[in-house]
Amino acid sequence: MLRVLVFLAVLALPVSAQETQVGFGGGGHDASAPVEVAADNLEVDQATGRATLTGNVVIAQGTLRLSAGTVTVDYTTEGGNRRIERLNAAGDVLIVAGQDAAEGQEATYLLDSSEILLSGDVVVTQDGVTLAGDRLAVNLATGSGTVSGRVRTTLQP
Repeated sequence: MLRVLVFLAVLALPVSAQETQVGFGGGGHDASAPVEVAADNLEVDQATGRATLTGNVVIAQGTLRLSAGTVTVDYTTEGGNRRIERLNAAGDVLIVAGQDAAEGQEATYLLDSSEILLSGDVVVTQDGVTLAGDRLAVNLATGSGTVSGRVRTTLQP
């Protein structure tokens, strides 16, 4: 019922607002958890510190799941150790965190800050309610997110 009230409040906002706050994933995501990867192909460029995964890419970290056609993994080196800095996904991106799901065309996941930016015809599904917009910015650690750019939803009576 609370989500319906939130969506009603969103509809009452002036059109110029075009942004709404959403919860996503429930918060408490552990960005230090191991990252599991599956893909049809892997190409590694040691010189640039970049790995490119293509074909049925699925990446999991704790309760977070990301799937896409292509994912580029950027590494950083600190104290002689390489670690994942960011994931850049493209092509029918699907992100699932707990009971929440979001779809779009491109996503960037910054592991240090647990932030994801999803763009390109974004659709967020939570508890059977669908919210759409141009972009979704989510902080997985806090569970807070913002859908922006021509936000729209359908309310069920």
